[in-house]
Amino acid sequence: MTWLWLPLLMVLAVGLWPLAFARAVSGRVEGTLTSDRAELEPGDEVRLSVALVNRSFMPIPLAKVEIELPTQLSFHREQAVRIGHVSLAVLPRRQADIQFTAYGWRRGPAVPIQVRAALGEGMGLLDLDVALENRVSLAVRPRHKRLERPLRLAPTGWMTRETRAFPDETALRSVRPYTYGDPVRHIHWRASARLGQLVVKEFFTTEAPDWAIVLSAQASEPYWLSGLHPDTLDAMCEQALAMARWLTRGGGRVCFATNAACGNRRRASVAWLSADGVASLLAHAQPIATCDFDALSAALARSASSPRHWIVLSPLPARDAGARLSRLGVQVTWMSFGPPLEQEGQEFAREVSRDAKP
Repeated sequence: MTWLWLPLLMVLAVGLWPLAFARAVSGRVEGTLTSDRAELEPGDEVRLSVALVNRSFMPIPLAKVEIELPTQLSFHREQAVRIGHVSLAVLPRRQADIQFTAYGWRRGPAVPIQVRAALGEGMGLLDLDVALENRVSLAVRPRHKRLERPLRLAPTGWMTRETRAFPDETALRSVRPYTYGDPVRHIHWRASARLGQLVVKEFFTTEAPDWAIVLSAQASEPYWLSGLHPDTLDAMCEQALAMARWLTRGGGRVCFATNAACGNRRRASVAWLSADGVASLLAHAQPIATCDFDALSAALARSASSPRHWIVLSPLPARDAGARLSRLGVQVTWMSFGPPLEQEGQEFAREVSRDAKP
């Protein structure tokens, strides 16, 4: 009669196994998502690493990890592939490392990257979801393009250029560590005492005016009424970066100002930046205006070192804004960007399985 109990025991074991598995691994499995880069160019690759840690004494026969990318990233270099997943087993008290390779696809902050993990007991009766910590902060820079609207300007001599042979000692730029051969009269004694090492003053010539690039994300009046189309902002960012590279090709800087929300900044951004600095800032720009153009131009005009020559990129026409700026003594070159044309068809994400090496 003993053999009659054997099927009942097997059914009971199958029924109790999922409960025992869930109780053994619940709260003892955790994971994190990290990346090896913070910013990347379109087409560049970035490695997304998932670390799945099993702190229990129960083996995990089946662990499914799935990543869903935002529109700024893709799992394929030449087409939009948003979803990647992998399945593996994790031994007790062990850590599984999974790597995905993604590529920059479109400008902007790559948020949110959604990552999910489900633990199975091996018989398909139970899937236990695990919350993974997302530590990734990625942004894709604008594409490198030539100026689509060439200006009748000659940037040679515009930007401030540093010279050591004949420095303009009335224009102090910054300080740098002392090197052999630097004139003693250029030593900044107060800064040297504060920093604990000899530093000398750096000067730049002021033969010609600097330029300011102003990118306005205001798409309506008032500015909070509607947002800017993402494609329009991308086109403006690409044009602004092309201008910054064109103006700084002699080694200078430009004064860059924008009212677009950039990362955690909820105010207008005004700063002297290099071309790489402009690209880094525009990688985090969002199609949301934090203030209107009048407030942005007033903040830039009030600056003591504000250039008198501005290049304004805006989705709105100049109208009376140019007249108001001229009263402030500013010479403006205005560029208007219209809404993008409707494209035929839509881009759909495809689900693929990614080979991973645990």
